[in-house]
Amino acid sequence: MSRLACSMSLMLTMVVGGCAHKQEQKAEAPTKSEAPPPAPKEATAAAPSGGPCATDLDCGPKQLCINSKCVDITADLAECTAVRVHFPFNSDEIDSNDKPQLDRSARCLKADHALKVTIEGNADERGTEEYNMALGDRRARAVAKYLESLGASSQQLATVSFGKENPECSEHDEACWARNRKAALKAGAGEKKKKK
Repeated sequence: MSRLACSMSLMLTMVVGGCAHKQEQKAEAPTKSEAPPPAPKEATAAAPSGGPCATDLDCGPKQLCINSKCVDITADLAECTAVRVHFPFNSDEIDSNDKPQLDRSARCLKADHALKVTIEGNADERGTEEYNMALGDRRARAVAKYLESLGASSQQLATVSFGKENPECSEHDEACWARNRKAALKAGAGEKKKKK
């Protein structure tokens, strides 16, 4: 190879290598069009009562979204206390489909510390009275524990077990038994106790 060809080859290598290096630097340097990802949406500080909403998060911390309007939380609001949670057979595990109702109740309890609820645990007719009383108690306590995990105070919650003594329906089939396997929230709270 001639000296001229070697020099040209060397220069070509330096030019190509230099361009590649500059391209790498350009690829690594951030461009002005790149922006950081948007921050997650937070709940509004305080929406006016009656203001439009799609979810509870569109309302203030002491409001619920009911019929697409922000409504102030009060002790007589049914969405806060008239809640039923159902359980699988022989279980105290809360069904994920029932958690949104409990989330709303917890929001109410956090907003109004004077609000108190009693959680009534129930079982279906199968099993001994003693077993069903214990199962009803476990169900009521599972709901109380879930509400506390969302910020409700234990002083706002009372639990009671009715076992199989407070059925919602009286047929002797699976559909009825499923309805009777529940924990129900009721407004007001007494001392934590079990019904005898």
